[in-house]
Amino acid sequence: MIAVIDFETTGLKAGIDEILQVSIIDENYNTLYNTYCKPLRHSTWEAAQKINGITPHRVTSKPPFELCREKVKEILTAADEVIAYNADFENGFLKAYGIYIDPGKWVDPMLMFARIYGEYDSFHDSYKRQSLTKCAKYYGYEFKAHDSLEDVKATLYCYKKMIEGSGKQC
Repeated sequence: MIAVIDFETTGLKAGIDEILQVSIIDENYNTLYNTYCKPLRHSTWEAAQKINGITPHRVTSKPPFELCREKVKEILTAADEVIAYNADFENGFLKAYGIYIDPGKWVDPMLMFARIYGEYDSFHDSYKRQSLTKCAKYYGYEFKAHDSLEDVKATLYCYKKMIEGSGKQC
């Protein structure tokens, strides 16, 4: 089984910022988990809100991620592969909440797409990482970015296109 995961958060710093939305789908686009989460330490997140549109009012009656933690861990532990666009971000937040996933399970389509897109960054001596929006556009997929359920669907679509192009099986 494949689990594709994405978070929307109050900011970019795992351990400081908190999860506002978590979505997980399988390889057939079935929703395994999708919920908004109320932060315990943050009452506002203006910069993140401008990007993801999640207001404090929208999550006020939702459970904190701490109450979702075991279900998320159960799904990811059962998966053969855990796919996330910019996997280090999701993995960092999972670790901050005490969820450790076998490093060998992670697949990061962002790193795969960087090579495919081919924009070389000589300063970092590697291919430049591209946004999920740019990746989806490259593969002709339209979606509403920065909603975690939409993002996991776009991630899976792009991943499948990359795998098709390589001749590998999903």
